[in-house]
Amino acid sequence: MKNLKLLKKNPTKEKVKQQKSYEEQKKLKSLQNKISNSESKISALEREIKKLDDELESNYEETMAKPDFFVNYDSKKKQLQDALELWEELQLQIDELA
Repeated sequence: MKNLKLLKKNPTKEKVKQQKSYEEQKKLKSLQNKISNSESKISALEREIKKLDDELESNYEETMAKPDFFVNYDSKKKQLQDALELWEELQLQIDELA
């Protein structure tokens, strides 16, 4: 009976907790979506870099003759590094919410 009275006395506290929980869940879902997008980008960049590595390995002379090969390769590596750093930041934010 006392527990029932206590529950009736603090309904606003429960609402605040539920609202905060909803807001945290909303933010968590947003971060998880960003993580998913980041992981997709990382996978795509890794595939592109692998393709460039394979091209370099199989046709070294021809690949070296392409004037923009290393500019493109370095650009992909930089994009990958940036994507990995973003993923790490997002993961830290998720860990803070959990």
